[in-house]
Amino acid sequence: MAGEGRPRRNKRFAIGDSADGKAMKRKVVTFSWEDEDAQECFAEWCPFPDAAASAQDVDRIESFLHLTPPLDVLDVGCGNGRHAVEMARRGYRVVGIDVAKRYLAQAREAAQKAGVAVEFRHQRASALTEKDAFDFALAYWHTIGFMQEAEIQRHFACVHNALRPGATFLYVFQGPRLVHGDESKAASPIRDWGEKDGRFILSEKAFRDGYRDEHCVVIDTNTGEVTEYNEHQRAFGCGEVLGYLCKAGFRSVEAYRDFDRTPATAEEFSIFVCRKHEAPGLSR
Repeated sequence: MAGEGRPRRNKRFAIGDSADGKAMKRKVVTFSWEDEDAQECFAEWCPFPDAAASAQDVDRIESFLHLTPPLDVLDVGCGNGRHAVEMARRGYRVVGIDVAKRYLAQAREAAQKAGVAVEFRHQRASALTEKDAFDFALAYWHTIGFMQEAEIQRHFACVHNALRPGATFLYVFQGPRLVHGDESKAASPIRDWGEKDGRFILSEKAFRDGYRDEHCVVIDTNTGEVTEYNEHQRAFGCGEVLGYLCKAGFRSVEAYRDFDRTPATAEEFSIFVCRKHEAPGLSR
């Protein structure tokens, strides 16, 4: 999560000391998408792509799946609404859901500025109640590693149930990947750091027992604050993700490494194209 740039080296500080030598205020945050401190840190050090990049994403999705509006679209984990707003501009009817209130506020503001109507909800996918309501569902750069096992299963099952017969769910996976037989990663933590406007971030990532543990320390020399973020996120293999999607009820699931339809491997996977059973007597 380290940002760009290199710190200036005219002074040296110990963690917990401000520029004048006084003790700095310290806060510890366990990372979750619901936590507003975590949302703020993520958006600052890993900002969402801009409108132009988001429009290119939608171009790619439309070409990849041969989508054309108008369709009823569900955007799962919509974040700041970058795809939902762009799709609404093109004539899709969009519902966006997310658990991050901070990002949803930004999404509503973006939709208002763009002059488009998008229904944004503070909601988990596992709480969806719609049945046969959407023609297409999207979960782009979507993480499931913070969920418990039962919620992951319900998460995908509810997305499946919300789709109309014959509809497609595009899941673009994000998060740590588990490659069996490569447990050596656990012994080799990855360390990084960066600086932005007098704020320093130090991070360490390591794989342990099927999870990625990340510890970040953000040192703000302007306000005299130190914030520690601890993340414990489950890693997944391609086969595990396929298993969840098939168990959710999708009649077919295709796995790719990229939008060029390069077949996925155990080590490299990203895109899952999931299709729901068509209603009896219907065909596409």
